[in-house]
Amino acid sequence: MIENPSKIIAIKDVMDMLAISSKKTIYAYIQQGKLHPINKDDWHIEGRYEFDLEDVVRLQEELKKPGLTTKEVAQQLDISVTTVNKYIKQELLPAFQAEYRGMNCYFVHAEELEAFKRTHEVGRKPSKRHFYHAEKNIALFQLFVNKEDEKEEFARIISVEDPIMVITEKHEELTLEELLHQGFEAAYTIESKKMITKEGYATFAFKQTAYAKSHLYKLVDLFYQYLSPTNMRITPQEEKEQFIIEIKPVLLTESAQELVELLESVLVSGKRNIEELLLYAVKNM
Repeated sequence: MIENPSKIIAIKDVMDMLAISSKKTIYAYIQQGKLHPINKDDWHIEGRYEFDLEDVVRLQEELKKPGLTTKEVAQQLDISVTTVNKYIKQELLPAFQAEYRGMNCYFVHAEELEAFKRTHEVGRKPSKRHFYHAEKNIALFQLFVNKEDEKEEFARIISVEDPIMVITEKHEELTLEELLHQGFEAAYTIESKKMITKEGYATFAFKQTAYAKSHLYKLVDLFYQYLSPTNMRITPQEEKEQFIIEIKPVLLTESAQELVELLESVLVSGKRNIEELLLYAVKNM
């Protein structure tokens, strides 16, 4: 609550209150009649504009966001602002236009966004942070190998939350730092790939297993190398002790019959057009 609503403040205080970084915006508000300096006609005497705090508080209330911006919606859904605007134009996501800081912008009510999340798959899409640590370029279930001994040892990433955790084929749970200290290194580097714009996903359900050399995890390695985390999603389902992997269509050039059988054994959706959806090329069958 304002203790002294008649307090006189300078332009710098107004900028701080309105979270504005440029004096040009203040001058624009004055020109538009949104702000009224108390010394508008004789400001040159003091060499600066002065404002009544009560008038600035009034404008501060007017400038409050009427809802979530498209940028904030995009962050919550883990999609681009362009995609949010597309949903708005298609009337899939209810939005309204309002003036904010001198511009006419789209806004979404928080309750409308929650309803959208419940009824649209994109609203339920998990953030990539859950399975990919971008800073360290390490992903969930990624394979690590120790080649220092005569027999290779294997380990898998089991959590990308800090601290990143791994499990070895001997069922030891270690931090990534401890694993690297033992001489392990990533079996492959995850390279950044362009986003695949083809429609649809192939969905796979994998049973959780502590066996680091599991053939099912080899498919995950394949997905990371061909698609990168850009074109895939991983959603854990704790109650079913499994995780769901969704991938965009990509050409896999592996030739083993074993690969085909593994893909089909864990495929949940996309089976009708598996060749078109997965686009894998199997040679010498």
